[in-house]
Parts: sequence; C-alpha cells; structure tokens
Amino acid sequence: MQEKYQPLFEELRLNNGVTLTDRLGMCPMLVFASNDDGTPSQLDLDYFKLRNEVGQILITGATTFQPHTKCGPHQLSIENDEAIEPFSKLASVMKEHGNKAIVQLQHPGREASVGYAETGNAYAPSAIDFPFLNYPVKELTDGQIKQIITDFGKATERLIKAGFDGVEIHGANHYLIQQFFSEYSNRRTDFWGGSLEKRMNFPIEVTKEVISVARKLKPDFIVGYRLSPEEIHGENVGYTIDDTLKLVDKLSDLDIDYLHTSTYGGGNFGKDAYKAYALKGNQTKPVNALIKEKIAKREAMIVSGSVKTPDDALDALNYGDIVAMGVVALSDPEFTNKIINDQIDQINLNVKDRLKELVIPEALVEVYKAGAPLPPLEGLDLSK
Repeated sequence: MQEKYQPLFEELRLNNGVTLTDRLGMCPMLVFASNDDGTPSQLDLDYFKLRNEVGQILITGATTFQPHTKCGPHQLSIENDEAIEPFSKLASVMKEHGNKAIVQLQHPGREASVGYAETGNAYAPSAIDFPFLNYPVKELTDGQIKQIITDFGKATERLIKAGFDGVEIHGANHYLIQQFFSEYSNRRTDFWGGSLEKRMNFPIEVTKEVISVARKLKPDFIVGYRLSPEEIHGENVGYTIDDTLKLVDKLSDLDIDYLHTSTYGGGNFGKDAYKAYALKGNQTKPVNALIKEKIAKREAMIVSGSVKTPDDALDALNYGDIVAMGVVALSDPEFTNKIINDQIDQINLNVKDRLKELVIPEALVEVYKAGAPLPPLEGLDLSK
C-alpha cells in the first residue's frame, strides 16, 4: 500500500468503546430485494456477501419496523420477533470479515407509498397537501407518535438479538424524522412542532429511546444518526444549516457513537458533495466542516457523497472521521483491498454489462431507470 493512504487505515475508537480498524464504510442504499415480509432474501445475502470487505462500517439500506410503512417495493422490514432469525443470517454475512454490521432504521412518514397502496393511509407530522405526492396524508396523533418512538426501541432490541453491531437512525432524505424537523412539513402547535426547539423534540426522543435500549441490552452496540444538512428547494425552505447545527449540538450531547451526513436531500448533491457549501446563509465553510466543528469530537462523524477514488476518500477525511461510499460499494467491492494491495490502477467503477456479476438486483435497476432519485447510482451506466 502507498504510504499516503495510511490515514484511511488508522484505528478509531467510538464512544461505546468499539474500535474500528479503518476509516472506510458502505453507504446505506435501498436494494429492493427483500422477501414479501421484508426479511432478507437470498439475493440480499449475496449482495452483502460480495460487499462485506468495503470497510469497517457496513450499513444496510433503509429498514422499516412498522407494518404498512414501506416506501419502496421489497424494502427490508423488521416488524416482529419472527424476523429476528432471518435477519441474523444477514448479520452473519455482513460480519464475516470482522466488519461492523449496521442496520439503518427508517420510518418513511408521508413517503410510505407502498404502505398507502396497501391500506389507503400514509402519515406525516401535519396533514398537508404535498404537491409532489399523488395521495393524501393524515396527521399523526400524539399517541401514534409515542408508539413510533417505542417501536424504534423495539426494532433496536430485535436487531441486537439478531446479532447486529448497531443501528443508524435515519433522520435524512425527507423521511419522517426530517419531516418533523422541517418547518415546511411540520405545522403542529403541540410538543412536537411550532418553534425550532419543538421541531427537534421528535428526533431527540427517538434517539434517546434507541440509546436507552442499546445501552441497557448491549453497551457496545453502535448508535448512529443520519441527517441532511439542509432542506432547501428554491423558495421552499424547511430548515437551514444554522438550524441543523443546533440539532447537531443537541444530538451530540446524547452519547451517540457517530453522526452521518447525507449531502443528498439538501439540494447540493453532485461533484464533491462531501465538501459542498450550504445553499442558504452566510457560512464560509463547507457544511461538513461546520458540522464537524459543532460536534467538537463528542462523537465520530461519517461523511459521504461523490467519493469515487482513493484520493477522494483521503480528502474526505478532512471533513469527517469515516468515509462512506455508495458508487464504489456497488461497482467495485474490492476497492479497499485494492488500496491495501497497491492495485489502485485496477479499480473499476464501470458497471455496464456487469450487473449480474455485481449482484445488482433487477428491481434496483428498474427503479433507477424509472427516474427515482437514487444518488448513490449517479454516474453509473445501468443500461443493459
């Protein structure tokens, strides 16, 4: 290995005492390959087996935990105790080489299009007529909100029993947690909405519940949180980077093990997304630099977005502690080993005519070709 890449393989100790042996990881990406009940299929197992050496942190795609809340076909879901055994097979595959198997827990909220098709119901913080949805949403009651928080904890317990090493709370990409934080989608006037402080209550209470369950049942269980740094679509502003920095400060006081930023979802996904600047405000540093400063080493920070070469990964460490990769994990699962073995010239990000070899599910290709916004696939030729 070239000496300059040594920083990618330095150890990192998390708040819970777990030590990572490198600074690389796999981004959470929806795969659309699960069984009808949301449990991992053989295709899921094959997909992750091929990619279980990408880095120390391996994160599944968004995984739901309540019935009828899926946002995509064949999405992973751990809704009951019967799912523990099949999920344990996925944990074993992901951990085969000593890496950390993390499940991203998600409630889609208004984005539960599959759930709406099944039941005629989709829920959000407020009953707003969202112009980008072709179905109406209902406002969550206080009781429903508290049940969702409880169920985040129950899902965490199931994943601990299944043998996973951690969970990532999905607070990004316009799903329910972000919807509560957004001034655009949260018009409530109770404990769960109104002021910025109240719009932070749902993300904070979910995180407290997950941490409480994890620390009680398995103290070295990793708890991470993913967020989108800003929600800005033209004149439609849900929140700014300044709002996010206040949330980051609150989350960092809760003893999470890492915070993971998703530059997609704030409108600044694209080239060098991991060092993009905010779309609004007078900030003079990239959003990830601002967030890293706010964290002030209270937990580790994962950055991602447009990391496609070893030099990209090395540069991204200037903005975080761990680098998560999407395109790389999909197109060259041996990326990390090729850095170690000084075979960088053999890294291949061209997936054309290699979909079967790379175990890229047909459903994922079809969703992408249909125009779904799947940023990790940006730049890949998925044609046949």
